[in-house]
Amino acid sequence: MMVLVGFFYLFDAVDIVVFGNTVPAMRAQWGLSVNEIALGSAAPFVGMFLGALVGGQLADRFGRRRIILASTVVYSVCCLATAFAPNYETVVVLRGLTGVGLQALVGAVMVYASELLPPRIRGRYLAIIAAIGAVAVPIAALVSRIVVPLGDDTWRWMYVFGSLGILGVVSGYRRLLESPRWQVARGRPDLAEVLVKRLEAEAEAATGAPLPPPGPEPVIRTGSIRDLFARRYVKRTVVALTAMACFVLIAYGWSPWLPSLLTARGYTQAEALTFVTILGIASVAGAMTSSLLIDRWDRKNYVFALTVALAVLLFALAATGSRPVMLVVGFAISMLIHALLTAVYTYAPEVFPTHLRGIGNGVVNGIGRIAGIGGPFIVAAVYGAFDFGAVFVYLAVVGVVLGLGLMLFGERTTNRSLEDIAADAGETELTR
Repeated sequence: MMVLVGFFYLFDAVDIVVFGNTVPAMRAQWGLSVNEIALGSAAPFVGMFLGALVGGQLADRFGRRRIILASTVVYSVCCLATAFAPNYETVVVLRGLTGVGLQALVGAVMVYASELLPPRIRGRYLAIIAAIGAVAVPIAALVSRIVVPLGDDTWRWMYVFGSLGILGVVSGYRRLLESPRWQVARGRPDLAEVLVKRLEAEAEAATGAPLPPPGPEPVIRTGSIRDLFARRYVKRTVVALTAMACFVLIAYGWSPWLPSLLTARGYTQAEALTFVTILGIASVAGAMTSSLLIDRWDRKNYVFALTVALAVLLFALAATGSRPVMLVVGFAISMLIHALLTAVYTYAPEVFPTHLRGIGNGVVNGIGRIAGIGGPFIVAAVYGAFDFGAVFVYLAVVGVVLGLGLMLFGERTTNRSLEDIAADAGETELTR
């Protein structure tokens, strides 16, 4: 099930790479300005904001599984339609609609995986899911490197490639089972027991020992957005959404803009795509490395260490003009960004109880995407007012804010059950 979830998550990474790597070709074909590129970069975040809020509520109401499958259909159809866009305005609209499906998917995937995975390996497996998704980065970059330079309109085939996530829907419909925690929350314990017994039997067969007896869990009740800002949860909500907003500014200020920044600095389109293809390998390396480390340190301290290292490297990249040095430092930055992704995406759903996990993760991602709407315009403004290197200084400062905020005010979540984390906020009511 985790491999299947990873396959769906893979296309979030595909989308980032596809747009970033096709923008130079669109710019040449339609004579786009930097601000028009920023508009195209921002459009998905408008959709992502809506997808995060609506998707989280729908996932709490109709189930994690249904929203994973439905949102995959939405973004795949919109991505395919982009391949036939007659002008850039249509691309911008379709990018927004693609964002709705993508963010509903990502939110549901993270909640689903968090609810199925035990505390000891939750971070590791979420990092592995991210690593499966990260495989898309070098693949999509390589395909872009081959396809985009072939002709004026060949960039359109990249959006056909980006729509292939729909192929997983048939398998997902048959093989993806609903979250037991959600089934119980909706008054369906018998259906939950089917999956739990199957997983318990696999665990006992693998370990050769009986499992410990189950313990009591908090009472499940219906939650609302208002609950997220009640006294017991407001700090968790604010810290998580601040961390997500900062991460979005970093990730989407790096990958989608890199080809355009490189071509503006004198790289040819082919050279820029080659550079990005090499850096794509770093995304897999970063996520896999994180899978080995993320459960060894507490999540918030791990994030702080990553952001300090990231800031140092971004300052170094801003200061150098050497292409070999840029490649080495850029590779390390891509590794750290994808390691940071695994940590932030693991942390966000952990801090909310079951009845608020879908909507809480949705709000955190949604508000994070609001930052993404403004992010491209910040990059364009910084680049226009200063230069290439100033963009990386800006990203470094955002990284420091993320790391310090989570370390000072975040919750301790590593190797703790979701029920223990919820109890820290006063969720002490127990069910039989």
